[in-house]
Amino acid sequence: MALRRPRSPEVPPKLLTRRKFIKSASLTAASSLGFAGYGFSNALDLPGVRRVNLELPALPAVWDGLRIVQISDIHAGPYMGVERMARMRKMAMKLDPDLIVFTGDQMDRRSSDAELFVRGFRGIEAPLGVWGILGNHDHFIDPERSEWALEAAGIQPLVNRGVALDREGSTLALVGVDDLQARGGRYPDFSVLNTYPTSFRICLCHQPQGWHQALAAGAHLTLAGHTHGGQIALTGRNLNVARFSTRYIAGPYRRDEAFLYVSRGVGVGALPVRVGAPPEIDLLTLRSTAAGARVAA
Repeated sequence: MALRRPRSPEVPPKLLTRRKFIKSASLTAASSLGFAGYGFSNALDLPGVRRVNLELPALPAVWDGLRIVQISDIHAGPYMGVERMARMRKMAMKLDPDLIVFTGDQMDRRSSDAELFVRGFRGIEAPLGVWGILGNHDHFIDPERSEWALEAAGIQPLVNRGVALDREGSTLALVGVDDLQARGGRYPDFSVLNTYPTSFRICLCHQPQGWHQALAAGAHLTLAGHTHGGQIALTGRNLNVARFSTRYIAGPYRRDEAFLYVSRGVGVGALPVRVGAPPEIDLLTLRSTAAGARVAA
């Protein structure tokens, strides 16, 4: 899979207002191109599994082969019911991951969406834990209630905090930050990454525009969602709703030895339409170039 190398860190003039973008673009595309039925069906399908190997120069050899399942942008609510989420939970666990991460927007907009999420994902587990952060939609409901929903489902919130995972004396730091649009005295604290100076550092940040801040704080790998891959991607990345507000649309991006991975997610935003941006659960296998060199030697 080809990697895109952005020319400079992204500092957007304003944060995503994806709901407005998707609503206008999806209505136009669906009506003018006759994609309404196809896009609706695509949006409500079970997600596919996108399997990606990430070759990470900074990853210690002992962590080579680490399997991470990323689930993003569920949007539990009118277009994401309990039964469908329960099937996704089973899908994720059958992938035999070492750990599972939820990268925000677990809920859509209603307070009752929190109960739907809990009923759908309660019981999810992985050997190294299941961890989650908040997205902008989780803040639309209420950040405390959204954190409650994570905990009630058995998912450990990582909101401006980190956890150190140990393997044979080598530490991998998993750090989560609050959403870029957090309000009411809440904010994303990327400085938490600095508390793990000798570890390989993975940052969970819902919006990919936060990558430049994660990079500055020392993240080796940043996992994000938020874009839905555009939901409407008529010609790949060239005509894509997400491109109005970010160049980081979907998949892996690299700058020097640091990586960003953006998931298309499993749910939908303003309208239940996906064209050219199918829903996905991501299975990321981390590969250490140091391990390859050791084998070659």
